[in-house]
Amino acid sequence: MMKQAVPRATDSLATPPGPVQKAPALDMASVATTAPKENPRSDPPTRIFGLQDAPCYYPTAKEWMDPLKFIERIRPDAEKAGICKIVPPEGWKPPFCLDSEVFRFKTRIQRLNSMEGQTRTNLNYLDQLCKFHRQQGHPVFKIPQLDKRPIDLFQLRKEVTARGGYQKVTASKKWAEIGRGLNYTRKQCTSMSNALKNAYLNIIMPYESYLAKHKPTLSATDNSTGSVAGVKREASSDSAMEISQGSLATPAASPPSHHDTPAPPARRSKRIKKEPTSYADSTPTSPTTSQSNRLSSEPVPTKVADEAEANPKAICELCHEGGHLDRMLICDGCELGHHTFCLNPPLQHIPKTDWYCAKCLINGEDFGFEEGEEYSLSSFQQKCNTFKKEYFEKQGFVDGKAPEDAVEREFWRLVESTFETVEVEYGADLHSSQHGSGFPTSKRDPKNKYSTHPSNLNNIPVLPDSLFRHINSDISGMMVPWLYVGMCFSTFCWHNEDHYTYSINYMHWGETKTWYGIPASDAHQFEETMKQSVPELFEQQPDLLFQLVTMLSPGRLVANGVKVLALDQRPGQFVVTFPQAYHAGFNHGFNFAEAVNFAPPDWCHFGVDCAQRYKEHRKHPVFSHDELIMTTALRDTTPATAKWLQDEMTELLERETTQRALALKQCPSIRVIHEGVDRPEEEVQCMHCNSYIYLSQIGCNCTNKVVCSDHMDELCKCAASEHFLRLRYTDDELRQISQRVQAAAEAKA
Repeated sequence: MMKQAVPRATDSLATPPGPVQKAPALDMASVATTAPKENPRSDPPTRIFGLQDAPCYYPTAKEWMDPLKFIERIRPDAEKAGICKIVPPEGWKPPFCLDSEVFRFKTRIQRLNSMEGQTRTNLNYLDQLCKFHRQQGHPVFKIPQLDKRPIDLFQLRKEVTARGGYQKVTASKKWAEIGRGLNYTRKQCTSMSNALKNAYLNIIMPYESYLAKHKPTLSATDNSTGSVAGVKREASSDSAMEISQGSLATPAASPPSHHDTPAPPARRSKRIKKEPTSYADSTPTSPTTSQSNRLSSEPVPTKVADEAEANPKAICELCHEGGHLDRMLICDGCELGHHTFCLNPPLQHIPKTDWYCAKCLINGEDFGFEEGEEYSLSSFQQKCNTFKKEYFEKQGFVDGKAPEDAVEREFWRLVESTFETVEVEYGADLHSSQHGSGFPTSKRDPKNKYSTHPSNLNNIPVLPDSLFRHINSDISGMMVPWLYVGMCFSTFCWHNEDHYTYSINYMHWGETKTWYGIPASDAHQFEETMKQSVPELFEQQPDLLFQLVTMLSPGRLVANGVKVLALDQRPGQFVVTFPQAYHAGFNHGFNFAEAVNFAPPDWCHFGVDCAQRYKEHRKHPVFSHDELIMTTALRDTTPATAKWLQDEMTELLERETTQRALALKQCPSIRVIHEGVDRPEEEVQCMHCNSYIYLSQIGCNCTNKVVCSDHMDELCKCAASEHFLRLRYTDDELRQISQRVQAAAEAKA
């Protein structure tokens, strides 16, 4: 069977690979460069989910010459919303300085419903069902339909489990009750109970029995490291839907009938699916509605590690030995080897189609955005405009000109749809050091007055009040702006900034970008709501919120007591996100934005909390918070700095001396070394939790690796007498530095 092409809002206009040739220049008259005076939303304006708007501020020209001081002034009020909008003074309008004839960028492909947490859980389960049944020799099965819609197999499984399982439900005759839980009625479906019972018995129960047998044998570590599969779906129809030969196919962008904030490359790489699925003939130029009821893909020959093609050092995951490469079966999910005779039961023949190991059948594959094509601004504009026009024309809007509230409602409908997928592209996380900034810069335009303006995003991270000036290591991912080229429905998922820093985003031109913000005061409630809403995803990936690939509608969050506000950003406007504030959003159409992080003094206590959170999740930090505090204390002794720094130094001193005392108590024979020199990064980062241990490290002569005091037992098996505690500053030196800061704070300015 031929692999079904995946319809999508497409890339036939993409710039082909090869030497960069000049593209048609972007016609700036064809994009909005100022915010419209009229309200683009309906009259009266309505916001979905009943959300209130985040605050908006209008600085004077004088105030905008010191943006960090202005943000500090509005912070007590604005941080209650998590995000705010800033409209610069009239006449503040920097030119757009990118050369659109040579600028090229690659997109990431986004399937809207695969990003929504609960929908993705559902789709992932269906994908696992499909793989399981195919592997059991049943390559085709139908999803039964009731009341002209597919039975929600994942929800059916949850309803049965909640009532004690299949046997109890059948014995107590609760299938009708389950049907009502799935929003069916006997009047609509006379065979409801029988249909639900058979669907569970024939489709769900075999897989659940397999899970019960194999899941306990998988380690918790294995379960936590996998991500959720980016599965594919097709719009439902009135007839039964068939699943055949692999993962479910993705439908077209079919109408019914940005992070836009910056982060370092290490974080961003986790969002991209490095080996995108290849689809044949997938180049339609407009959204179409798929009419096929069959969900299918072409059988792909199973990979066998034979002598000629495979890694001769391939190891079987079950017997942990190599050899017998002609019987080494490679899992199409994790790509790890398994001898056919080591499987239970053993396989007598090599499967002719995709084969998945037990771990992949249970956990699924990594979820991430596939990499799209390369575009110029003009070619991407043409694609974006065609997509939006045709999409909303099919919904009855003349020339596709839908009001903003209609676009917003349609976005969330698509995000939460199980069987209807719209696929869009987003030119996100484009580093300005590689592509150039949309702002004028001193190097490129030294005579332009905006090159040195404090509100130019290239200048904000290094302003006098920004603490990033005191970081010695390379954190260009946070100090250099990132670019974002959006299209209608392109999305940035829920996240907060690296190290809980601030971010500031400027829209150069284009259509509206809608933001949703959650203040730091509600961050914990948000995290708990996410975990409760999609426990399956967090079971597989406890650090899911670091991955920037998951959405949950503001409506569900508000219903669970989370404070969510919204705003619409238009050309020439700034959006500021505050420390620890979660934010997400989407684009209404073709636009261009730029963003960067910054860290004024009032951020510091958030930075300490974030460092601890990273430690708990073993997430690699971007920089050492302790190094930042110490460097500031040694470089800047002005009273103004000392006033906010004294509390940070006191906290650092107490925490560090307590940890050292604990290490000495646990290991009295440990050698103490005072060595105030810089070392390679791997020698000041805990090998277990990955936290920076700038002030002290515990090591051993047998290795260059070091640990923090919390993970002494993870270092090695050598005797304690072989271990050492290496100090950058002695306790007395730390106290002296803290006292100097205290004295400076008490001095007259």
